[in-house]
Amino acid sequence: MTARVRFGFTTMATLPPADFRGLVRDLEAGGFDDLWVCDSSLHARDVHVTLALAARESSRLRLGPNCTHPFTRHPAITVNALATLHELTGGRAALALGAGDRPVGELGYRPAAVATVREMIRVTRALARGETVDANGPIALAGARLAFPLPAPPLPIYVSASGDRMLALGGEVADGVLFFAGASVPGVEHALGRIRAGAAAAGRSLAGLDVGCTVAGSLRDDLTLARAECRPMAAWFPQTAPGYAALAGVPASATAAIRDAYAGGHFDAAPRAFAHVTDAMIDAFTIAGDAGVWVQRLKELIASGVRHINVFTLSHNPRAMARALVDQVLPALGGGPGPSSEPIAPAKPALGLPR
Repeated sequence: MTARVRFGFTTMATLPPADFRGLVRDLEAGGFDDLWVCDSSLHARDVHVTLALAARESSRLRLGPNCTHPFTRHPAITVNALATLHELTGGRAALALGAGDRPVGELGYRPAAVATVREMIRVTRALARGETVDANGPIALAGARLAFPLPAPPLPIYVSASGDRMLALGGEVADGVLFFAGASVPGVEHALGRIRAGAAAAGRSLAGLDVGCTVAGSLRDDLTLARAECRPMAAWFPQTAPGYAALAGVPASATAAIRDAYAGGHFDAAPRAFAHVTDAMIDAFTIAGDAGVWVQRLKELIASGVRHINVFTLSHNPRAMARALVDQVLPALGGGPGPSSEPIAPAKPALGLPR
């Protein structure tokens, strides 16, 4: 019997709180398994306050930041925040961490080295287990200890990654990987290969990991508008992850033009680069179009072996997109209302959170 596909939803915290609460309720009732909120520094509302609001509005969804950078907050403070969320939700929190993207530059940081992310995973696990931690490497801790115990199950730690070395790290040491490789089969297969190699180096296999394919896009009947919402992300790939552009057949001259024109602290803040993005690039790196397009494209990814799809919404109306996914896409892919048959961690009712 084919395993049920797990569905996650990633969004920036751009909605006002009242609208976000409705989005959480829609996702929970519609059968999504996970809700990830981007840790976007100054480009959206605070991730941890938003996740606490999501905890209040849900009893089944697994919740976490996607993704957190080792330097924006001290990793011990991130552990404390996630431990609190884990307690509030009865064990439904998860942490996705990574190297960081362009927005960390405006805070005075650069993307973290692979070794720093590895160390963040190590100290996060130790603190979450209740250990006293001393560290003198890229993350400094002196007799650090979490003051309260985490409820079961253990806090899952994911690596969110596009680059080869970070993908391999996720396969080697994380509980799961949320990989971002575009929306075409060649990119997905490349990323899976790097994760598989990292797992093999540690004597592990993909079967023991939750490997989620993050697919960015806009679901709209108006194809022109959908592509307009996806164009910034399609420019991000040649600028930030040019290897995937090469896999998608983007000419080197087009990649160079985008990289020369790209300037901005966020993927949607580089308008001079957008003019160099073609419809073919949009279709290679994102999914833009109506429900039929989404069903077809996601079926292609599922046929390539993907069993966890994480939708990163680029729609300016994320709640409408979530409803369209629930009503028109998930049922065609074997998803729909009700909890996953194979959750990573058993969900428990929220504790002390009146709805």
